[in-house]
Amino acid sequence: IMVVKSVNSGRVRTVASSLANEQMESLRNLSYDTLSTQHGTVLPQGNVPDTQTVSRSGDSFILNTTIIYVDDPADGCAIPAGNNLYQCTDGGTSATQDLVPIDYKRITITIAQASNPSVILSTLTSNVAAKAAETPSNTGMLLVAVNDAGGNPVANATVTVTDSVTGISVTALTNAQGYVFIANLTPDNHNGYHIVVTKAGFSTDMTYARTPQNPNQYQPDVDVNAQQVTTQTLAIDQLAILSVSVADEAGHSIGGIAVTATSSKITQNNPVTPKNIYTVTTDGSGVAVFNNIEWDSYTLSVPSGYYLVTESPYQPVSANPNITTIASMVITTNANYPQILEVSPTAAPGNTSVSIDIDGVNFAGDTTVLLRMVGQSDIVPTQLNVNSNKKSLTAVFSLAGAATGNWDIVLATGGNTVVQKGGFSVQ
Repeated sequence: IMVVKSVNSGRVRTVASSLANEQMESLRNLSYDTLSTQHGTVLPQGNVPDTQTVSRSGDSFILNTTIIYVDDPADGCAIPAGNNLYQCTDGGTSATQDLVPIDYKRITITIAQASNPSVILSTLTSNVAAKAAETPSNTGMLLVAVNDAGGNPVANATVTVTDSVTGISVTALTNAQGYVFIANLTPDNHNGYHIVVTKAGFSTDMTYARTPQNPNQYQPDVDVNAQQVTTQTLAIDQLAILSVSVADEAGHSIGGIAVTATSSKITQNNPVTPKNIYTVTTDGSGVAVFNNIEWDSYTLSVPSGYYLVTESPYQPVSANPNITTIASMVITTNANYPQILEVSPTAAPGNTSVSIDIDGVNFAGDTTVLLRMVGQSDIVPTQLNVNSNKKSLTAVFSLAGAATGNWDIVLATGGNTVVQKGGFSVQ
């Protein structure tokens, strides 16, 4: 059985290799100007299918063809990289800027068996140059750079570029440097080119149309001008999970509360429009889980009639890529209950004296505050000043001998106590 399987596997790979060579020879018979796929980034788009199913020797194969322009460092590169250097879209750097970085084309053919498309049986790559040197024209160029949350390039992200006026519709994958480069675009200086970046398991980023009603887009659709390179950088990363527990001032979990997470990223200024707003209702354990949300900093809120007593960590809460972030909220229906809204600073070195400002509401004249850690003696302030507006106070603490780590801030006022879990860190 093993021998039969091995022989059949070798036969299939041989057929796939032959099919890749057949496709490559067919493309080499085309003229340079017509060497482009139906939906690729080389314009004008041609008649070569991006993906097709081909039958050979009783087996079905998926044949993928990609044709792109290559920016070769031999005559300079297109992207300013600082220090008087320029980076090429295909890697490499040069001290010379190439204003027409369409040096030659690269054909990549991959073959997979239709019954198992995730396994590539054969890959064939070839560079193809024109008989004449590249020359500028009345067309423009677009460079899309895709980075992750840390600013690192994202490979194999799908970039879709459309323009309803020029009729352009292009879909391509970013290369190892996170770039998609499109040349020979019809100029459009009315913010006509719309760009969308996606990848499975990642967030989505895009440009937005400017309209008479919404002219202040944060990332507007882009212009493409003749004999110029337009650069647009977009950011995507793996999705995040945010788990928020909600309890009342007595520490009892509250189910059935709609928790709203509003992103710090915006799509539009004046008025400011958040990119994402998610709402999840707490379960019987008082937990609201926001699954597969975009990495961002979120402001959490609860319905009208409830008031936020404390939140840990402080607002806004950062939800990082591919990580589950845990947050907790204490809420109340008592509008007169004391609330801690902001603390500054939230950390200080040990064996020093630190002045901490606490902002909130409903701080009565009998307000007291201290730092508490399990197994340690409470730290009481050497000075305490409560503002007459009942919305802020300043406490001075001596951290001499204080254990390093996170300390709770315990604030008591008007017969009520508020605990900001892990609200201050001794470093």
